[in-house]
Amino acid sequence: MSEPNPTPRDLRLPIEGMTCSHCAATVERALRGVPGVAEAQVDLGSCQATLRLRPDAQVAREQLAEAVASAGYRVPDTAESGVTTNVDSSLVQLGTLRPGARLETARPKSEPPHQPRRASQPTVLDLEIGGMHCGSCVARVESALRSVPGVREANVSLASQRARVVASGPAVDVSALQTAVAAAGYTAAPAADWSDDPAAAVAALRSARAAEVASWARRLQIGVILTLPLLVLGIGPMLVPSWSGWSHSPTVALTAFALATLVQLNLGWPYILGAWQRARRRSANMDTLIALGTTTAYSYSLYHLIRGDLHQTHYFLDAALILTLITLGKWLEARSRGLAAEAIERLLDLAPKTARRLDASGEFEDVPISALRIGDRVQVRPGESIPVDGVVLEGESTVDESMLTGESIPVTRRVGDRVTGATLNGDGTLIIEAQRLGQESVLQNLIRLVRETLASKAAVQRLVDRVAEVFVPVVLAIAGITLLGHGLIRKQWEPAVLNAAAVLIIACPCALGLATPMAVAVATGVGARHGLLVRNASVFERFAQLRLVVFDKTGTLTRGRPEVVDTLALDPFSRDSLLQLAGSAEQPSEHPLARALAAYAGSATAEDFRAARGLGVSARVSGRTVLVGSETWLHHAGISTDALREVALDWEQSARTVLFVAIDGQPAGLIALADQPKPEAPEAIRLLRHRGLRVAMISGDNRPTAEAVALQVGIETTNVYAPVQPDEKLTRIAELRREAGGRVAMVGDGLNDAPALAGADVGIALGTGTDLAKATADVVVTTDDLRAIPRAIRLGQAALNTIRDNLIWAFLYNIIGIPVAAFGLFGQFGPLVAALAMSLSSVSVVARSAWLQRINLDHY
Repeated sequence: MSEPNPTPRDLRLPIEGMTCSHCAATVERALRGVPGVAEAQVDLGSCQATLRLRPDAQVAREQLAEAVASAGYRVPDTAESGVTTNVDSSLVQLGTLRPGARLETARPKSEPPHQPRRASQPTVLDLEIGGMHCGSCVARVESALRSVPGVREANVSLASQRARVVASGPAVDVSALQTAVAAAGYTAAPAADWSDDPAAAVAALRSARAAEVASWARRLQIGVILTLPLLVLGIGPMLVPSWSGWSHSPTVALTAFALATLVQLNLGWPYILGAWQRARRRSANMDTLIALGTTTAYSYSLYHLIRGDLHQTHYFLDAALILTLITLGKWLEARSRGLAAEAIERLLDLAPKTARRLDASGEFEDVPISALRIGDRVQVRPGESIPVDGVVLEGESTVDESMLTGESIPVTRRVGDRVTGATLNGDGTLIIEAQRLGQESVLQNLIRLVRETLASKAAVQRLVDRVAEVFVPVVLAIAGITLLGHGLIRKQWEPAVLNAAAVLIIACPCALGLATPMAVAVATGVGARHGLLVRNASVFERFAQLRLVVFDKTGTLTRGRPEVVDTLALDPFSRDSLLQLAGSAEQPSEHPLARALAAYAGSATAEDFRAARGLGVSARVSGRTVLVGSETWLHHAGISTDALREVALDWEQSARTVLFVAIDGQPAGLIALADQPKPEAPEAIRLLRHRGLRVAMISGDNRPTAEAVALQVGIETTNVYAPVQPDEKLTRIAELRREAGGRVAMVGDGLNDAPALAGADVGIALGTGTDLAKATADVVVTTDDLRAIPRAIRLGQAALNTIRDNLIWAFLYNIIGIPVAAFGLFGQFGPLVAALAMSLSSVSVVARSAWLQRINLDHY
């Protein structure tokens, strides 16, 4: 299949002198000011600018270099930058990017795929970071990495537990980065290259994810087992009056002490250790809040147990309950991060593990993918996955590229055509020359896109961590002032201790910690009952700001398979007899169009079946010779199509695939097939518009076909973007976000949609789509009903309102409760009232979240 010329043209240009994101933005502005430049995007990591020129624009390299120089930066000469040129020896013409093409400096064909970068180019290092669990952790690791001499930029992802460091050349030593991270209280190790051994990478990822989830699950089990008896001891006497006689007995107090101590050691110790490490570096995070709340309650009860005041030992229950609830949240968080990791794992699963390489003796041998080199010849047999990106040297076959393009119909690949690794070979044998390996391959580029875009998303719950850095020191200061104020000024040290303890207890982060998880848990349950799976709380925040919903065409708005939509039968044939004969003739074929026709086949079987790739089939059915295929196929048999041509042209202009049928050497009729829109698609589009959202469609199909489908479902043709190559979908989503002036949602179902699903503000995948699309998306619709999309948006907005209400209440509770406790208005029962108020705050958050269950998602 030939590729269209790019309009407008895409160019790339190396840039020197950039050290931060502000530099990149400055260069972008300078390049956009050059006449003829429609768009400019600068990548700090690779130190390159990607330019999109207007059609027919003549822009010389010197003009761009001058613009960059005027901004204080430099465009190196072609020779020193290592960039190959093919457009007037001045710019690198990207042309139409093939799926997964990376925007980086081109290397000569003979250069090894993993050659180190030149000294003039920045070095990009990926590190695995250990010990992070909140937004403040991310900030500290980034600050530590940026403090290392030679580091230009450092970006840390909490979701993937990875850091990407951009350094000035190869001078920065990994050990220096590890030392800086260790000094900040975390661990760092060089990240494995996932392209070298995909199978090992998948195993390592899954093992690490399972170990993390299992660790939190074990701790949660311990917390539940130990806290349930404490609940019985603490609340039982309130519910059963006859138990009140022993509720303050020494045995009960000592039992509560023993159980709470076990909880503190198993669940609380990691938070205490983390708080101590933060305190040594004069900082605070959620560890500090949790450690303060639980240890204060525990220590206060222990103090009174030692004194013999058994009625004051009820804080053992508070300490244990808080730790168990927080551990539940951490377990849910670990599972959520695991769902995001599945996107990478499923992509790695697609990577072929071995290839049949032609050796020096002329024989083919099975070798690991990592042993291949550029220029190697590889054999692909029928039904096998294509192991590498390359060019066909020998053979012809159909290739199922649905994993890449999402289109259901296989394409024919012949000598000279490019093929992509991980796509599925059809019924022919191919000899391929390997051209892109490792990180250069389309699949690895998809992995990179999904990984980086997922890592860039922020979550609502991180607001709590950011607030904690200020909130905890303020609470400590208030508690200290309360203690000294009552003790030194009023000379009443026992009330001073009680009031200070009340301040610390009432400031416990339980309500803050529950505000988001409870709302998300309830909303997730409501969504599940309506066929919606929402991945994380950050989705709800983005739902409320949506302005545009973009649908993929094939398999999303349409059924994803060709169906017979019209027929023309010439005398003496009827529609039924035409379909029956054509369907019987197509039965032996595996082509998707043939399968659509085979449904109409009768009991007759095809004999003398013959298929001509790209043309059609012929067979004898019930003693009659039947030809089904293209107009050219009938011409080859010497059959005139004049009586059918006018109708065929009209159908083709309506985006239908037309098959010509001849029987016994005479034209018999036409059969039109098309990928029909889903019946509920128009209603789903109408409901989205009713909510004030703009709706668009993006497709890799040709524009006439895309526009025909859009008109059927109610999308204006001005909002149709086609044809769009798979690697361009993410770029198009970014452009639409700027144009829409707000958040953009992407709805898709194919592997090729994965980067766009991850790159959109909200990615929505259909349950009938690929596993990768579902693993990448923020929301998964478990059914194939598009009306679930407006339901998901309504659920998201309602959930966000609940989260906001919960957070507002949690903060107001602290703003009001802390001063009341500090001034001693609770009296001698300060800690007890504070604990009750703390419990009430949690109950209110749970109750407000439970109200979500009453929402009617079909009400607009």
